[in-house]
Amino acid sequence: MTMRSIFVALLLVLSLMAIAQEQLSLARAIELGLQNNLDVQIQKLEIDIADRNNNWGQAGALPAINLNVNQNNSVTERKPANPFAVPGRNISDNVNGQLDVQFVLFDGFFIRLSKRRLEQLEQLSYGNATLVIEQVIQSIILSYYQSLLERERTLVRKRVMDFSHERLEYVKLRKELGGAITFDVLQEQNNYLTDSTNYLLQQQVYVNSLRNLNLLLNEPITKEYILTDSLQFIDETYDLATMTAKMSSTNTNLRNQYINQELLRIATGSALSDRYPTISLNVGANGSLDRLNANFGSNTGPLVTNTVGYVNGDPAFPVTNTVPSRILVNQTNDGYAYGAYGNFTLRYTLFNGGQIHRNVENARVRERMAQLSVDQLKLSLQNDLLITYDNYNLLRQLAQIARIKLQAAELNLSLANERYKNGALSAIDLRIVQENYQNAALENYLAVFSVLASRTDLVRLTGGLVDEYNARPGKE
Repeated sequence: MTMRSIFVALLLVLSLMAIAQEQLSLARAIELGLQNNLDVQIQKLEIDIADRNNNWGQAGALPAINLNVNQNNSVTERKPANPFAVPGRNISDNVNGQLDVQFVLFDGFFIRLSKRRLEQLEQLSYGNATLVIEQVIQSIILSYYQSLLERERTLVRKRVMDFSHERLEYVKLRKELGGAITFDVLQEQNNYLTDSTNYLLQQQVYVNSLRNLNLLLNEPITKEYILTDSLQFIDETYDLATMTAKMSSTNTNLRNQYINQELLRIATGSALSDRYPTISLNVGANGSLDRLNANFGSNTGPLVTNTVGYVNGDPAFPVTNTVPSRILVNQTNDGYAYGAYGNFTLRYTLFNGGQIHRNVENARVRERMAQLSVDQLKLSLQNDLLITYDNYNLLRQLAQIARIKLQAAELNLSLANERYKNGALSAIDLRIVQENYQNAALENYLAVFSVLASRTDLVRLTGGLVDEYNARPGKE
C-alpha cells in the first residue's frame, strides 16, 4: 500500500469519526441541559403544585359538605325493675345518617386574603424556577466557553508543536549538508519534545472540559461532541442607566423578593382579620333507622280480675286488679326518624390575652424587615452591576489589545522564521519569538473567554438570560 493510499484511508477514518460524533451548538447545549437538569424538573413540579392549589376552594370560599353515617349494634340481657321495660334479651341496631353543609358567610376577609396568598405563591414558584434556570444556563454557557477555550489552546499547542517539528527536520537536513552540528539538532529536539508534552497535557485538559460539560448536561460522561460555535467576541456596548433600570424591574432575585414582601403584607392582613367576627351557616338533614328484637308481652284472652289484697286486712273489702291475660312473644320492631336543620353561628373573640394584637404587630415588623431586605438587595445588586459593568468594559479593551498583540506575534513569527532560514537569526532568538507567539495566542483566547463570561454575568444581573434563550418556565 502506497503512502497516498494510507493517507486517504486515514482521512476517511477521521471523517467517519467526525460524522459519528454529535454536533453541539451552545443553544442546543442549553436546551439539553434544561431538559435533563434535575433541579429544573423539580422546580417545574413545584409550579404544578402551586398552580393546582391556586383556586377558591383551597382558599376556603366554597362550602364544606360532609356525610356522616353511624351504625350501632347492642345485645342486652334485662331483668328490669321498671315494669314498663322489656325483660329478657334485647337485640337492637340502628343506622344514623347526617348530611351537613357549612358556609362561611364572613370571616374578616380571610378567604380573599388566602386567595391572594395562593396567587403570590404561584408567582413565587415561577420565580424560583426562573432563578434555577438562570443558574443552569449560566453554568452551561461558561462550561461550553471553557471547552471552546481549551480547544483553541489545544490548537495553539498543536501549531507550536508542528512548527518545532518542522524546524527540527530543517536542522537535521542542515546537519546532513554540513550547515549544522549535533548541538543544534539536540536543541531543536528538546524544544520539540517540550512542545509535544505541552500539547498532550492540553489535550487531556480539553477532554476533561468536555466531561464537565457532559456532567452539566446530565449526559453520559464519555459522550463526545463537535462544538460548532467558536470562541469569538462581538464587541457590544451597554448603557449603564438602561441596564440599571432593567435590573430594577427584571432581576430574578429582586422580583422574588418583591413577591416575598407581598406575602408578608398579606400575612399582616390575615392577622388583622382575627379582629373581625366570623359568621357561618350550617344547613343539613339527618335521619335514622332503628330495629329492636325482644320478648314483648301480648294479650291472649279476656280480662281477669285478681285479688291483690284487703283493706285493713278485712276480707269483706278486697282490693282487686283487672288485667288481660298476657304471654311473652319474641318479635322485631322497626322505626325511623328524619329531620332538617339550619343554624347560624357567630364567633367573636373578645379577649385572648392580647395574642391578636401581638400577632398583628409582629406581622408589621416582619413586613418592615422585608422592606429593609429589599433595600439591601437593591444596594448589593447595584454594586454588583457597577463592578461587572466596569469589568466588562475593561475586558473588552483587554481583548482588543490581546487580538492586536496576537496579530503582531503571528507576523513576527513568520518574519523571524524567514530570517532564521536565511541565517540572520539564531535558533535561540527564534525560540523566543515562538514562545512569544504562543503566549500571545493563549492570552488572546483567555481574554475572549473572560469578556464572554463577564457579558453573561452582566445579562444575568439584568434578568435577560432566560429571555435571551427563551427559557422562562411555563405550565406543562
